[in-house]
Amino acid sequence: VNQLKELIRRIDLPLHEHLQTHGVDYLQFSFRWMNNLLTREIPLPCTIRLWDTYLAESDGFAIFQLYVCAAFLLHWRERLMQEKDF
Repeated sequence: VNQLKELIRRIDLPLHEHLQTHGVDYLQFSFRWMNNLLTREIPLPCTIRLWDTYLAESDGFAIFQLYVCAAFLLHWRERLMQEKDF
């Protein structure tokens, strides 16, 4: 979770600061992403493809998961930046 926070801070400082300003703790959303490997966030066919990559990555599994979660945040960036009440 802390690695995701640091990664977003480095690649999209305005988004990171927006989340911090509005009291969003990365633990609130990313713990479930990390714990369930995104199975509750994406459709089953996408989950199967994602998990196939997880299994193929072996040693790079954790890093790949981190970047997938960061990509989720960047994908929703515009919507997140408009939110004031989380």
